[in-house]
Amino acid sequence: MEMNIKDINPPTVHLNGSEIKKGVSPKPTLELRSDEVHEVLSKRPASIIRYGLTIIALVGIIGILASWYIKYPEIIKGNVVITTEIPPIKVIPRASGRLQKLLVKPNQLVNQGDFMAEIENTTRLENLPVLQTLSKQLKSYLQNTATKVNFPSTALTFGDLQTEYNNLLKNYQEAERLLNDAIYVQRKRILTQQIADYQKLVLINQRQVEINKEEFKNVEIKYNADKKLYQEKVYGKLEFLNFENTFLQKKKDNENYAKVLVENSLILSEKQNQLVELDFEYLQKTRSFRDNIQQSIQNIDNLLANWQQNYVITAPSQGKLSFLKNLTENQMIRTGDTLFAVLPQKGKIVAFADVSAQNFGKVKVGQQVIIKLVNYPFEEYGSIAGYIQAIEATPMGNQYRLKIFLPKELQTNYQKTLPFRSEMAGSVEIITEDLRLLERCFYGLRKIVFAQK
Repeated sequence: MEMNIKDINPPTVHLNGSEIKKGVSPKPTLELRSDEVHEVLSKRPASIIRYGLTIIALVGIIGILASWYIKYPEIIKGNVVITTEIPPIKVIPRASGRLQKLLVKPNQLVNQGDFMAEIENTTRLENLPVLQTLSKQLKSYLQNTATKVNFPSTALTFGDLQTEYNNLLKNYQEAERLLNDAIYVQRKRILTQQIADYQKLVLINQRQVEINKEEFKNVEIKYNADKKLYQEKVYGKLEFLNFENTFLQKKKDNENYAKVLVENSLILSEKQNQLVELDFEYLQKTRSFRDNIQQSIQNIDNLLANWQQNYVITAPSQGKLSFLKNLTENQMIRTGDTLFAVLPQKGKIVAFADVSAQNFGKVKVGQQVIIKLVNYPFEEYGSIAGYIQAIEATPMGNQYRLKIFLPKELQTNYQKTLPFRSEMAGSVEIITEDLRLLERCFYGLRKIVFAQK
């Protein structure tokens, strides 16, 4: 069955008690508020509501003002170690083996270079002063061969140094044998005497040559006079020949004296050269033995130094000795084991802290820190105050290292002075600059806004 649209009544809308059909424009004189809305708007709010809103506004204003004036720092935490400004020096052996001798006790004061322990070896520590004394005597011997040198008994053995010790003894004995060589002394004495005799002979020859020159000069004058007389027919031929033979003989004698002088001078030079060669040969041998002794001493000193580094544990500095392991003689130790620590006695107490890189930008030099030690609970002993003295520029991984100055050293805020022990561990709290509560709220709001973007 078909339905006629005109037969359907349009819906009506009620406004102010009047009915308006949908699709028909209302009259302008109709009001658009209902009686309930009109009643609410025309009624004045109660006083409690007015006062409540005022109080809420005042509380908000007071809160904003309080958040501006309230400020507090942020605490950055880290780990800390209290030690001396010159940190304790740990002693680690260079060689493995049985602990042959333990020469120190816990908490003993030691000086730099003191012997603390000996590791088993063939040279033995008791032989060290023997070799050191011998080295000192031989060095004096090289300066002055008259110095007495006392070699140890042949019953002593020096292990790894025995070969070099034998070379040293051999060189010393050969040097002494050369110094006391009778053949050299006798040869030198004979040559010296021959040189002295030839020097005298040369002097005699020189005087003879001078005398003969005077005689020859006289004979030559006489010969010239006789020759003139012969030319004037005063002397005969045979008589003048006798005069001439005498003149020639004297001239020959003069040349013979000069020849003998030259020959003896040559012999003297040869003897002097032989003496120089003998002395040079002796000097070369002496120098060779001295060089060998010097080299042997140097080798022994080097071997002693290496042996001492490997088998003798010495104190690296002055201070109080701390045992880091339970040590007894005949105990096996290994390279890399930390056996001792030497604590400086006059070192200034400081702290070193490691702080994470998170929020580290807020850390500055001069900021106050609070240290709480593990061994001394802060509830009972209190905490130690200090301030940041220096900040390492380069981080170690994700950690920054701080140097903390302790103005009262180990005195706590409970007025207790804690005893110092090596590397006292604990925690540190760094008090950064104050930040207003309003600024913190603003930073939080800004973080949320930018996070949404």
